[in-house]
Amino acid sequence: MRRHITLSLFLALVLCQCSESGGQSSASGGAYVEGRDYTVMQRVRFMDNDGFQEPAEAFSVLLPRDWKHEGGIRWGSLQQCRGELVTAPWSASSPDGAIRFVALPLRTWGGASDPMMQQSMMMQAQQGGCAFGEPMEAERYLRQVLAGEMDGASVTTVQDNAAARAELDAQSQRTRNAIMQYGGQAEVRNSAVNGTLQWPNGDQGIALVSVMNIFITMQDIYTGGFQQLSTSVAAMRSYIRFPAGRKAEAEQVLATIQGSYRTNPAWKQAVEQYMEQMRNRQDILHRERIAAIDAQTRANTAAHNRRMADIRAQGQANTARHEQRMDAMDAQMRSWERQQASQDRQHKAFVQTIREVETWKDASGTAVEMSAGYDQAWSRGDGTTYILSNKPGFDPAAIFQDRNWTEMKRADP
Repeated sequence: MRRHITLSLFLALVLCQCSESGGQSSASGGAYVEGRDYTVMQRVRFMDNDGFQEPAEAFSVLLPRDWKHEGGIRWGSLQQCRGELVTAPWSASSPDGAIRFVALPLRTWGGASDPMMQQSMMMQAQQGGCAFGEPMEAERYLRQVLAGEMDGASVTTVQDNAAARAELDAQSQRTRNAIMQYGGQAEVRNSAVNGTLQWPNGDQGIALVSVMNIFITMQDIYTGGFQQLSTSVAAMRSYIRFPAGRKAEAEQVLATIQGSYRTNPAWKQAVEQYMEQMRNRQDILHRERIAAIDAQTRANTAAHNRRMADIRAQGQANTARHEQRMDAMDAQMRSWERQQASQDRQHKAFVQTIREVETWKDASGTAVEMSAGYDQAWSRGDGTTYILSNKPGFDPAAIFQDRNWTEMKRADP
């Protein structure tokens, strides 16, 4: 068998491959370089491989097709912090690794004004539960907590993100209503910021942070006074790192990531149903334990009635305290789930203060949000591959000899 092919056959094979994969040039269209003259975006789908019987798509974003990415849904243990049971850490980087986007998992922590409740929460934290700590605003959280998780970055400036904070505020009324069903008085304080970052080697970056602080006031069953419980959720903990000379490129990618973020509604619904079933099972087990204690108490002899009455009274007080704590925790958990349901809109709100995106429509009328600043856009018709360009005369259908490419139109504002 011949090991060599002729030069003409080799060139024909190369041109054919370029036509199929969207290569860099063609015989008729001149030399165009991907990443310089045009950008091909592909929708990347992140999976939940552990939560259910079969792997399921959890969320997706648009990324430049030559970027690397990793991560997805991570499930924690039921013995750990319930507010962090389902998290979505992921990252993406440019082919040379110089630009890197990182989405860190959300964090939940709680506090209390009552010393006994503080001890209980600290003990739970030591056993793997939610962290114990005081509430803090987004800027303080960025400077004092998140900065320590970003490979030595320092925060240079911080800007309030009013649009993202307003989106969080819109969810607060539902949070308060849920907590009030259990007899508590709730106050919700939200904050969201964008921060600029600097690394010792000269790299720069942008951080995106949002924090929801929930305060619940309830009566102390022992003293008759009032105590305050707090739950804090840092849901948005993302940053992008880039060399100083590539800031514009990094901002365009960040805008596309935030504007194109989509959560799979079927996956979200399945997670919410699982959480509801878990709370129902806990409630049943709790009631069965209380019923067993009551049955044993009634079986005691008359000689021990006085002593058992004292024990029962103390047990009922402890049970009421436990139920109040569990009700508050359940209400806070539902608040977190509702906050997750609005994450798509929060992603869009964050990008408004960084760089605008534009909406394009393909031949079928499907709308796609991509980075602003481009004059032309084309779709290959597969729902995942797009080309953006500012190069006059650029036409991928002619360049790649692929008639599947059709030019897109800007959607009406």
